[in-house]
Amino acid sequence: MDAERILDIVQSVSDLQHIRSGKVREIFRFTENILLFVATDRISAFDVVLPTDIPSKGKVLTNISKFWFRETKDICPNHFVSTRPQDFMDLEDDVLEVLAGRSMMVEQMRPIPFECIVRGHLCGSAFREYEKSGTVGGVELPQGLKFGDKIASGPLFTLTTKAETGHDLPVGFEALEAEIGEEDAEVVRKMSQELYQFGQRVARQAGLVLVDTKFEFGYNRRGEVCVMDEMLTPDSSRFWLKSDYLKGNRGDPYDKEFVRQYLVESGWDRNPPAPELPEEIVSETVRRYTLVHDAITKLKL
Repeated sequence: MDAERILDIVQSVSDLQHIRSGKVREIFRFTENILLFVATDRISAFDVVLPTDIPSKGKVLTNISKFWFRETKDICPNHFVSTRPQDFMDLEDDVLEVLAGRSMMVEQMRPIPFECIVRGHLCGSAFREYEKSGTVGGVELPQGLKFGDKIASGPLFTLTTKAETGHDLPVGFEALEAEIGEEDAEVVRKMSQELYQFGQRVARQAGLVLVDTKFEFGYNRRGEVCVMDEMLTPDSSRFWLKSDYLKGNRGDPYDKEFVRQYLVESGWDRNPPAPELPEEIVSETVRRYTLVHDAITKLKL
């Protein structure tokens, strides 16, 4: 759904205070400690928001995240409260129509300013580093690995900065330790790896391969480390079809990488403004995101 329509309707017929616009989400304040996330159909690539929306993408991200937050609450606390704001506040029909399927009430967190990346397979920037130096995130790996190979020693945890503008940059584990202390840094690493391994098992049962993913963490009012934002979605993760992987096809993404690949081939220099996406890329992105949604949640949009 168009982000401007979301803002216009929610602000015109409700008392919700608009806090900020993210790359994908519009964020409103409900109470002092509870926020309302509304996922638009915007899509970003290379840290630039594209001018073309992906229909129903916001609903895909919201529904998948809700599934994972509920399924992993015993592994790691999270910020999820509800996807039914109408149970907590009186809302006009116009607002309910806008929020349906794409809104999530969450506990406000004090963010930890890093993106926590877990890699189970050699892919993307990890593969490029391995080709150059034989390492991933500074960790030496066996020689002779190929693109897409599973990392036999277990999923690797790496970090990038979370830049408000410009591009995220890789940093070492010591940067996280300096920011939040050694004990909490170990908690973040352990939870990231356990969440990934759980997601990997669920994805495998759903006919998918969870290649890698990124998590965001923060502190709640009780000082607990919680996972936040979104979880294991096609925006924040790489997915392949298990059937493709078993046949040796390791380069057909069912996630945002599909759009990135098109943009790279288009010759775009990764600086704003981004080009419009053609209809065939939009419709195929919808198909791929929807397939992942339906396979994981066992629900139809």
